[in-house]
Amino acid sequence: MLTALISRAQDALKPVTIDSPPVIDGVLDEEVWQNAPMITGFKTYKPDYEMDMGFDTKVYMANDEDNLYFAFVAYDEPKKLKTSIAARDKIREDDWIVVYLDTFNDQQTLYSFYVNPSGIQMDGKLAAGRDDFGIDMIWYSAGKITEEGYVVEIKIPFKSIRYRNDDPVVMGVIYGRKISRFSMEGTYPPLDPAKGANLLIQMQQIQYSDVKKFTLLEILPGVTYTNRASHREGEFKTDIDKAELSLTAKYGITSDLILDATINPDFSQVESDVGQIDINQRFAIFYPERRPFFLEGNETFNFAETGRRDAVRSVVNTRTIVNPLTAAKLTGKIGIRNTIASIYALDEVPPDKVGNGAKNAQVGVFRYKRSFKDDSYLGAVYTSRELNGHFNRVAGLDGQIRLSKSSILSANYLRSYDRDSAEAEVTKDYSAKIGYMRRTRKITYGASFTDISDFKTDVGFVTRTETQRVNIFVSPKIYFERKLLKRIDPILSVTYMYDNPSALYEYSYWGNLRFTLIRNSSLSFSYNVKNEIFLDQKFNRNNFRSSISSQITKRVFFNVSYGQGNKIFYSSVPYQGYGSDASFFLNLQVSDNFNSEWRYTYSDFFRTSTEAKNYNFSIIRSKNTYQFNQYLFFRLIMEYNSFREELTSDFLASFTYIPGTVVHIGFGNLYKNTRWENQEYVPGNNLMQIQRGFFFKASYLFRK
Repeated sequence: MLTALISRAQDALKPVTIDSPPVIDGVLDEEVWQNAPMITGFKTYKPDYEMDMGFDTKVYMANDEDNLYFAFVAYDEPKKLKTSIAARDKIREDDWIVVYLDTFNDQQTLYSFYVNPSGIQMDGKLAAGRDDFGIDMIWYSAGKITEEGYVVEIKIPFKSIRYRNDDPVVMGVIYGRKISRFSMEGTYPPLDPAKGANLLIQMQQIQYSDVKKFTLLEILPGVTYTNRASHREGEFKTDIDKAELSLTAKYGITSDLILDATINPDFSQVESDVGQIDINQRFAIFYPERRPFFLEGNETFNFAETGRRDAVRSVVNTRTIVNPLTAAKLTGKIGIRNTIASIYALDEVPPDKVGNGAKNAQVGVFRYKRSFKDDSYLGAVYTSRELNGHFNRVAGLDGQIRLSKSSILSANYLRSYDRDSAEAEVTKDYSAKIGYMRRTRKITYGASFTDISDFKTDVGFVTRTETQRVNIFVSPKIYFERKLLKRIDPILSVTYMYDNPSALYEYSYWGNLRFTLIRNSSLSFSYNVKNEIFLDQKFNRNNFRSSISSQITKRVFFNVSYGQGNKIFYSSVPYQGYGSDASFFLNLQVSDNFNSEWRYTYSDFFRTSTEAKNYNFSIIRSKNTYQFNQYLFFRLIMEYNSFREELTSDFLASFTYIPGTVVHIGFGNLYKNTRWENQEYVPGNNLMQIQRGFFFKASYLFRK
């Protein structure tokens, strides 16, 4: 029987230090787990706080000089577990356990290590209120379903995380668990309802002794072969046929300051971006970063009061660095409270944009943060992109102050300096925002004010400029002790905006009602009374939206959304219209190894004055993955775009032993409704293959 040494929440946890490491196999039969301290007493925070989870969870802790070890015993009914043998990071809807680690114990950034009952991993980092699940760290896990639930073992090498190498090493920790069919998540230590789900300010200290000092060195050589051909002048002709070598290295200047460098990197994406409706869009579409070189330390670039609904969505969007010949990155800490991150890249520029000058753009980024009490900080940023006499430079400050255990004040200020050519004058513009939020168990509310001139950024991502905007929102939470309905979240948001070019005002009154149900299910209904200014004209944008999602069974999840309302046709001569938008997503876990996803997206537009249809646009996407084990999978993606009458297919065979040590083999095709006739391409009734490609990639991670 395992020895239970229960720690009180206010005490620092002290894992047992061991000499002989356990085998990571999901079986707790080694002596280490007989002697390791154990905690229990998980309480929920979703859908409500401080409730029993219905099934006990026990966590055991150990370490040696090289690794952290955790073991979870999660009691449950084994036949009702939601689990899968899936690709990494594809287990969000499953049951899982998680270790949240604030490795610097400074309440600024945390790592998250998730494992489902089958031992499949998901990992991420959180900073400035935003999660990033793109990062892939090197760690090890195993899961085993038992008669009493499931068991998970985890090994995290100290080399895979950044921390302050004191003696003892002090971190912050929260353990979490999700029971999918109950729509329930809980933690140890339990979260304070007055603080809400603010993990960083509720961590419990954990102390590790006898940690070996080391110098991290990783070398990642890789080889890529690409062959791409397209149909031209009635036959296939080769566009690209080349093999390339790349080299990436990582060096640990200290345990918390890391230098990365790369030469001729292969930045092709293994998985294509999900197709989106890309016509009649006022702004460019934002795509997340997926390339491993940029992901470590990327959370440091999270900027206060920027995000999906803000004019400045991102101050540092590394996807603007498209195809660098070489790049270097420095991320980590100097001292206890100082965080830095910097990037330099020599980026290749397409031939049509080179002109009579340099063929490569120089990109530079520098970020600094100084942490204070709780999760408060003050930060600065500088970005630059220069090419052929043109430059764009941005400098700014941001920060947040924890006013109380449930409220926070945050702000940013940015200046842009832009020059189109060596002979042009420099234009100077700004962006500023301040926001307040209070979040507790019973209510969330806040307000913000934004003022932005003709702000420009080549390295970040900005949408609408030359406006002043004020927003106020409130969202009470209503809880129910019922089997089906768990919570109702009403939201009311009021926004007023002044559009500088037109000297006109906009308004938006948005109400939403969200129902949280069992089986990871939710219902949502919203109505928006609003108008919008475009090219000095005012348009009606009233609209209605609804959505429903549910984990019907442990193998079937779906999401359906539908919206209808008034729209604008964005052109040099805009006009009023109306239309509908819909989406459908279905995830079928056909077996523990085989997963099939189906996604349908639709949008249409009718001109109000004539009721004529401008367009209807639909995308159908199917993604089918067979996961042999945690290392090897085969995947086929098919996507049809009705507006462009295009069909794409992408097949991938992928083996990943650890992040970095990989082999990928893939090929893809593009088909269009066209045919070659009389020495030209004309519309056809059948799909014709017009592009095809093959790629091979292999890399091996050497780690010292």
